[in-house]
Amino acid sequence: MSFAPLRPLILAGLLMLVWVGAHAHAADSFPLQDGDTWVMVGDSITAQHLHSNYFEAFCYARYQKLTFRFRNSGVGGDTVPKVLARFDWDVAPWKPTVVSVELGMNDQGGYSVEQFIGGMGTLAQTIRSTGARPVFFTSSPINNGGTRAKLGGNAKLHDFAVALAKFAAEQKAPFADQFHAVIDTWGNNKPNENLLGLISTAKSLVQDDKIAGVEHLRAFLAEQAKDFRPLVSMQGDPVHPGPPGQLTMAAALLKELGATGFVSSATLDAAGQVAEAKGCTIGNVQADGGKLAFDRLDECLPFPIPDEARNVLALFPTILDLSQYTLRVTGLSAGRYTLQVNSAPVATVTAQELAAGVNLTAYGQGPIAAQGKAILAAVSAKEGLVGQWRGLSRLATTADASADLKQKLAALTQQTEAADAAIRKAASPQKLRFEIAPAK
Repeated sequence: MSFAPLRPLILAGLLMLVWVGAHAHAADSFPLQDGDTWVMVGDSITAQHLHSNYFEAFCYARYQKLTFRFRNSGVGGDTVPKVLARFDWDVAPWKPTVVSVELGMNDQGGYSVEQFIGGMGTLAQTIRSTGARPVFFTSSPINNGGTRAKLGGNAKLHDFAVALAKFAAEQKAPFADQFHAVIDTWGNNKPNENLLGLISTAKSLVQDDKIAGVEHLRAFLAEQAKDFRPLVSMQGDPVHPGPPGQLTMAAALLKELGATGFVSSATLDAAGQVAEAKGCTIGNVQADGGKLAFDRLDECLPFPIPDEARNVLALFPTILDLSQYTLRVTGLSAGRYTLQVNSAPVATVTAQELAAGVNLTAYGQGPIAAQGKAILAAVSAKEGLVGQWRGLSRLATTADASADLKQKLAALTQQTEAADAAIRKAASPQKLRFEIAPAK
């Protein structure tokens, strides 16, 4: 795809339109209400059940006072016309109250911007005809090294995003522009991904002494071993990122929609005095001999982070911005301290770090991280049932569908609703016992 360069002022103006449109709704509230059934319509990127699952898990962790359910309706290769063609059996039967639309990656090959937006208009009418509220997501960018300043093969998707922002504003519908939120992070990181590929290839070759120049490969690996920069890959392929890339997508969408970033905060001093407890209760405090222990019960939970995506946290600060789950301890003697939760090691930190405050979301071990992974597992299990349900729905919703098919679909609906309850149970806050002691 070609890209006709725009004058800098014109480009800046277009991007400002995207920004204003994207944040017009965010100032109000996150578009999730009590009792909602949210169907996530998309193509193969949605059908991967990665960023959509992370988005859903976040909602269960954060919005404890709401009862809701999510259903994934992603199909590989989908375009706006293809979604319209399957809407009656794959979206409407869920009786949605919210339908988010995340398309464009496949539309760019066959449709102009005007045709894409025209199709979105028809889809918006179709969604509203069911009584549901539409929400519009831009597509993710192609992870090919492109940036805002040098779009390259992402030019058409950029044009779609700008037009979709204007369209959503006209529709007075929530809108999230993940395309412009992540493209620079991905594009600027591409050299690191390429370097990781070279390192992987070199490691597979250096075992063979018969390869000419193998000593140069070994020298290359030895040099790379001296560089302690963390190298992060978005994984997957340029169109379908793996967990790290899709976690950035989920975070971008949540942030753009105005999701709540605050989880809870607690501040204590070394003597056991509680100076602050917001979004949580602190009790049973014990301070003795430089050690501090207390119980903490939070009103909601941090962003569930999958292990395979955790290395992207440092690269995309939005993730931790959306999970402000902090602990601050003042007055400790200088040195290093171990932090345990429910007797399980979580981290080793300095007194200075504790005095400044640490974000507990950042730590990948212990019961806090484990509960996040349990929520993700429960979401995945539910989506397995959703996949089975969708397989039956097309047949069961036809005029001549047998009673047996309809009974099977009804039974599967009940199983899926039970799986929703299992997610809520997995996301229920638990009292945690914190222990801070000088490191040995």
